[in-house]
Amino acid sequence: MPAKKKGTVRPRRSQTNAIILRIRKDAARAFERLFAAEEVPIWRDFHARGKLRAASLTRVEYGVEEEDAKKRDYVAYILYAVMANMRAHEEHDRDPRFVAFLDKARRLQPEGPSVWGGTTLFRVNAQ
Repeated sequence: MPAKKKGTVRPRRSQTNAIILRIRKDAARAFERLFAAEEVPIWRDFHARGKLRAASLTRVEYGVEEEDAKKRDYVAYILYAVMANMRAHEEHDRDPRFVAFLDKARRLQPEGPSVWGGTTLFRVNAQ
């Protein structure tokens, strides 16, 4: 068997989630502050307990929805999370801290998110 390349991770049946959030443009900075104050601490907690392997929130600067975002006055975000497994994902989604955050965040969204998830096949860790 060939040697494992540095930085390449065998995913150990982890679960990857990709979510596109659309936040009203006038509420984007408030959403970012809310996310930093309420969701990032949950991520840190789940990471410390081995339930969250990686996660990021990225404000979209280019892509296929650029014109739509301008016309409909929203900012898109990419939320990427690699959970240890589906049980960890479900635990996160039931966490009272997340439920409270989600209730606030939904009020800032002109429409629901686009959500995808599945078993991770390959992953290279970012440094």
